[in-house]
Amino acid sequence: MIHALNNVPKIVYGFGAVAQAGSEIVRLGGSRVFIVTDPGIAALGLLEPLKSSLVEAGLAFEVFDKAELEPSTSSIHVCADAAKAFKADCVVGIGGGSSLDTAKAALVMLSNEGSIEDYFGMQMVKNPCLPALYVPTAAGTGSEVTSISVLGDPKSGAKFGVVSDYMYASVVLLDPDLTIGLPPHITAMTGLDAFVHAMESFVGLASTPFTDAYNIQAMKLIAANLRKAYANGDNKEARAAMLYAATLAGMGFSQTQNGIIHAVGTNLPVSCKVPHGLAMAALAPMGMSFNCIAAPEKYAQIAEILGVEAGGTALDAARKGIDAMYALLSDVGIVPGLKAYNVPREALEGTAERAAKAKRLMGNNPRKATAKQILVLLEAHY
Repeated sequence: MIHALNNVPKIVYGFGAVAQAGSEIVRLGGSRVFIVTDPGIAALGLLEPLKSSLVEAGLAFEVFDKAELEPSTSSIHVCADAAKAFKADCVVGIGGGSSLDTAKAALVMLSNEGSIEDYFGMQMVKNPCLPALYVPTAAGTGSEVTSISVLGDPKSGAKFGVVSDYMYASVVLLDPDLTIGLPPHITAMTGLDAFVHAMESFVGLASTPFTDAYNIQAMKLIAANLRKAYANGDNKEARAAMLYAATLAGMGFSQTQNGIIHAVGTNLPVSCKVPHGLAMAALAPMGMSFNCIAAPEKYAQIAEILGVEAGGTALDAARKGIDAMYALLSDVGIVPGLKAYNVPREALEGTAERAAKAKRLMGNNPRKATAKQILVLLEAHY
């Protein structure tokens, strides 16, 4: 089988790295910079070092701070229209995964006709995109290094992905300083989201030695540092490790896609408003319990990363890894399952049906599943 390894061409990282934004955009030939973020990031003042860098470089810029927490397709067109009106020649996405996904999807619409719905699926984008620079302020989605934008479709109530190599950033800036103020519950959700990214990519059918390297290192960094970052958000070493781990996981799963945890989590009813990272964390033990018989050796490695001592068969270790995941969730204040997050039991059947049809995700899952099997699984872990 032939694989391709695609990644962003340049990552600048370290405390204070956001100050390099202006010089990087000048290098890319940009002069009119459209900044995409959300109201919370703007209110926290996290844009100030970015703005200072752009001013110092003599660049014109405009801020769009209306990115939605769970971006809808309609919000993408509002963002893209604003960028067109500004005559942007470069886009900067700064914030969590939702802001970055908004920036990436809007970027598609700046050089492609029609509506964003036309580009749901794999490699549907026809024209190359403008230069883009992404700056994550949370250690979770890895969206800064992926070629994926996940959007909610109000018509169907489901989420869909736009996946295209044209959506990769031109430059990524990883500045751990921007993550210092994350509250503990956000630290927990985003950190576990990153762990699930790495885990599903690692056990997936499309995994390779290259993606294994990214994903193993990501899981090791998160297992060693999530509790520390949760307990003390000012721990700079832990914050840096978590940010770099999220990016490594993004580099891994962007090559492989994810699996059943994402298939279920991204197909919860949009009306339930369960944050993506929280859904991934709450569903992690469910996915592990279903998949471990299909890839026991890999789940045994995950168990070891989570602190399980070697012993017994690979499947024995894999099952102990599920207990270790429950312990990690408990330590960072996350209740497993969906009941705690007001997902009604009657929504499980529709969620299972949509998840089973999510070919991009279930096609990589190590164990095949019907809608009926997924429903039984959801009921058992409700």
